[in-house]
Amino acid sequence: MLRENEIQFIQENLHRDPVAIALEASKYPNLAIPVLVDQIKARQKLKDKMPHWVANEKVFFPPSLALEQSSSEVTANFKASLVRGKVVDLTGGMGLDSFAFTQSGCEVDYIERQEELAKITAFNHSVLNAKSIQHHIGDSLQWLSDCGQSFDFIYVDPARRDGEGNKVVLLQDCEPNALELIPYISNKTSLLIKTSPLLDLDRATKELDGVEKIYIVCFKNEVKELLFLKTSQSSEDPEIEVIELGQANSTLFNAKKSAESANICDFGPVANYLYEPHAGILKGGFFKLVGKGMKKIAPNTHLYTSEDLHTNFAGRTFEVLAVGPLEKKWIQTVLPAGKVNISTRNFPIKADEIRKKFQLKDGGELTLFAFRDHTNKNKVALAKKIS
Repeated sequence: MLRENEIQFIQENLHRDPVAIALEASKYPNLAIPVLVDQIKARQKLKDKMPHWVANEKVFFPPSLALEQSSSEVTANFKASLVRGKVVDLTGGMGLDSFAFTQSGCEVDYIERQEELAKITAFNHSVLNAKSIQHHIGDSLQWLSDCGQSFDFIYVDPARRDGEGNKVVLLQDCEPNALELIPYISNKTSLLIKTSPLLDLDRATKELDGVEKIYIVCFKNEVKELLFLKTSQSSEDPEIEVIELGQANSTLFNAKKSAESANICDFGPVANYLYEPHAGILKGGFFKLVGKGMKKIAPNTHLYTSEDLHTNFAGRTFEVLAVGPLEKKWIQTVLPAGKVNISTRNFPIKADEIRKKFQLKDGGELTLFAFRDHTNKNKVALAKKIS
């Protein structure tokens, strides 16, 4: 894909502004500068997301849309831990997931309907020394129907843009429609679906006629993707597992919605400690179970409090220093330096508005929580994070 002099040019200019390089195109009449600029942009953008691929000088990155929906290496490796045996990747794309599957010992069939993208991926897999992978070009559902093979896992990461390029979320609006894969599931064959973090878990579970498990995959307190595992053992009340790939033990929390519904939650004022749930917990809808043994600030205020410290909370833990009203005099008293992080929960004013109104600087070791309490009053609490 790239000649030696092109690879050398990319490496020598990897840390430069791509716009500046493009403006100097006339200096390099023998080089396709627009193509090389795109490669430099991709490598700069993906250095943290795909470090192993970026480190290989021969890898050629496809157009930006393929990069947009691609997994990161860390999430691809997690998915690879869930599959086994013979796997078909129906939405091959730039092939990061397929590559991770092969690295975990799977035999993989990669399907991609865009011929040029498929060729680029096959080349990249070759230079990355991927084993046990076959590349196919064509419509994935048609290929699956015609191939006459059985698989241990069918993997699909549907395109989340419609024919006009607009973003879509619902399974039935994505391409391919994952619901059309349900007939292929058997005692032998399982289906793993990657979806947008915005997808509603309950609705998707019903559309799929139940799933065995849902994984909410997060990295550094940000939900990156949702994974639905559908097997012959699927249920309308699946186990939901919150995964935090930024920590040694990646399983942060797991429960079923039925347990959440059955749990009773007590409410009360802010005590000595304040707890802020992990983003994956909130995505899963575990607004009561996560605070078991604590009091919740209010029904729609997803903060929790306790007199004594709970050390195993699935989220961030803070020691409360002061509680008061959102008034200038009180703010100046507890924050004489005027520097604080701000977090709002069920509050009529956004964090940026509070910062601007009271002329507060962002940062520092303290956090100002603004919330509506159990008596429906607006309050603020100054707290310090406990590591």
